[in-house]
Amino acid sequence: MTLDISELKGIELFAQFKDDELARFAPVIEKIELPSGRNLFVEGDPGDSLCIIVCGAIRVYKTIDSMAGEEKSLALLSAGAYLGEMTLLEGSPRSASARAEFDSIIFKITRENFIRLLREYPQAAIRFFVSFMNVLSERLRRTNEELVVLYEIGKVVGAAPPIDHLLEGVLRPLVNTVKVEMGAVFVLNEITGKLECKHAVGQGSSDMLNVKIREGEGVVGKALAEQETLCVRNFDNAPECAGLPRLGFERPDMLIAPLARAGRPFGALLLAQRLDGKSFDNANINLINGVASQAAAAIEAALFQQDTAARENFDRKSIMF
Repeated sequence: MTLDISELKGIELFAQFKDDELARFAPVIEKIELPSGRNLFVEGDPGDSLCIIVCGAIRVYKTIDSMAGEEKSLALLSAGAYLGEMTLLEGSPRSASARAEFDSIIFKITRENFIRLLREYPQAAIRFFVSFMNVLSERLRRTNEELVVLYEIGKVVGAAPPIDHLLEGVLRPLVNTVKVEMGAVFVLNEITGKLECKHAVGQGSSDMLNVKIREGEGVVGKALAEQETLCVRNFDNAPECAGLPRLGFERPDMLIAPLARAGRPFGALLLAQRLDGKSFDNANINLINGVASQAAAAIEAALFQQDTAARENFDRKSIMF
């Protein structure tokens, strides 16, 4: 497909380039229309290209059992995200598979074409490489911050505090690090069958504590039903949110990670709207997944202890009566 250089201007890697520089890239970028359900690449394929998602969504997954068709979803990436950036440098095989969740458009730069650009237009290629390294450097800086957050949350989890202190100790550092308007923890009430907001911080957090969602309803219910992290960019127009009702707490951009124990989802972490106005990115997805994985068992155990204490208190009052 023909590539218009104006399409490159909204991509982070090309944000600082002038039109004449972008024109150098047009011949080496392949524009791909990827229908829903088609693989962009498969685990083990040669790592020979950088892929940028222009529109649509790409699911990254690992095949667990090819005979049984069993897969493990790693992430659902939307417009603006990119995959395989390290292959421009090292050309290593793909460590996971990627498939179009919806009809998508991808910009693809092969390692071969990038090397050709480097030979023919070294100045443009070097500027791209510097931009690329700046992005990687920022990601590494954020990774360091996120490792600190995971360590701090790990200390809270290890102390096994009461449920209210545990949820605050898990959610507050996550909200502060990603810098979002609001964060919340939902837990499934097995008696009513509803997802209830057990804790929230940030703008509108007091209203969140009244939110109760029927199982499978709305964007949070969808994340639990599908047992995967959901990254929403522009809720009203996001294809993955088509037909989902508004329940009053939604923001344009949201990140929802299921809380699961032994393969059974029982709640979710929600982050809503980055304060800098940017969309959630791969680093944010990795962080919330790490926190959800780290905290799930502790949250379930604390909820069980709370329920047990409540039942014992009820039994004592019944006996006294």
